[in-house]
Amino acid sequence: MKRFLLAAWLAMATCAAAQPATFEGEPPEAAAKTLVAAAGDARLILLGEMHGTREIPRLVAHLVTIYAAEGPVLLGLEIPGSGQADLRRYLDSPGADADRAALLATPYWNVQGDQHDGRRSHDVLDLVEHVRLLRAQGRDVSLLAYDAEPGPRIDANARDRIMAARVRASFDALPRGRLLVLTGNVHAQRERPVYAPPQMQVPMGHWLRDKQPWSVDIYAFSGAFWACFDRYCRAAPVNPGQQRTGVLQDEVYDYRLLLDRFTVARLVGAAG
Repeated sequence: MKRFLLAAWLAMATCAAAQPATFEGEPPEAAAKTLVAAAGDARLILLGEMHGTREIPRLVAHLVTIYAAEGPVLLGLEIPGSGQADLRRYLDSPGADADRAALLATPYWNVQGDQHDGRRSHDVLDLVEHVRLLRAQGRDVSLLAYDAEPGPRIDANARDRIMAARVRASFDALPRGRLLVLTGNVHAQRERPVYAPPQMQVPMGHWLRDKQPWSVDIYAFSGAFWACFDRYCRAAPVNPGQQRTGVLQDEVYDYRLLLDRFTVARLVGAAG
């Protein structure tokens, strides 16, 4: 659970590294067009998120739609690799209620509501469904489950190296098109920040530097997201500081994308 506290802390730390002027952000559809224009020819894009929002899966759905009109798109989700077959089965299904229920019945999607890290939401399921619909329309899109399997021997550093290895292998097997990797904002960093606490791992992005990833920090001007703080999880308010969309002059991210707001995700298995 400490890694979620770290993600929330780093979000607040990046707020403290203020930009010169405020920028109120954009809704997901407009923000997707902004990001595509800024990314240019980048083929490996690390989308660093705060887990547990409704807006980021919608943003990513718009991104996949735009890029799928140009060529193949592989979307990486922070799901253990053992869930790859489950995702593929759903993508190949008619997407009926029974198919969605079958996906929800798999081990990854079953968590206790009071320990929910925010990754398992109906909003992410809607994103998966969006990819399925694009495939049904003939687009060359697919999903990649790239996370490490949880276990007592997998610490944060080992986890990020495993994730990077899976992303690398998939990118090497993608001769054209784009690999979009939706991941926690810590994993998306290209280097470990100088302001990071001692327990922070070397991030996934560091192990992919030779592949020239384009790393994005996604935040919002207002609202709240779902985060875990040490032993419990809850809605956390956005602290935008003086952030704005634009190129970042540091070694951590290439770009910051500011949405207009975050809304707490519709968490799977949580009351309400």
